[in-house]
Amino acid sequence: MPRIFAQFLLVIALAIPAAASAKDVSDQALKMVNQIRADQGRKPLSVSPKLARAADAHARDMAARNRFSHTGSDGSTLGKRVKRQGYGFCHVAENIAMGQRDIRAAMVAWMNSPGHRKNILSREPTQFGLARSAGNRWVMVLGREGC
Repeated sequence: MPRIFAQFLLVIALAIPAAASAKDVSDQALKMVNQIRADQGRKPLSVSPKLARAADAHARDMAARNRFSHTGSDGSTLGKRVKRQGYGFCHVAENIAMGQRDIRAAMVAWMNSPGHRKNILSREPTQFGLARSAGNRWVMVLGREGC
């Protein structure tokens, strides 16, 4: 990750207090993601309840079965999981992380990973959903509905 991203995330991390609820964590992630996207000339994302439900279902599934994978325990793909939530997409991507104690650490990990960073900075998504489950399993789903 370019040093500027690391410095930026540190500044954001210091400016955002520790979260108490899932909504607070999602709001923090949205603020971080949108600032990073703005710095790269990308449009902001909004929260999608459907993508949040898909992220939550996958995070809970991984925790319940002690798994860490982009494939669901039932063999489902990301596309199938978001369709189950009624999200008709033309673009969808997923970032997962495990072990990070807070959203700030998860964001740093994602921005340090070329593939995850590419998902966050892509011009394709317009929405996102975020979830955290037991074992600090994080799931971020980014998408664009319709098209």
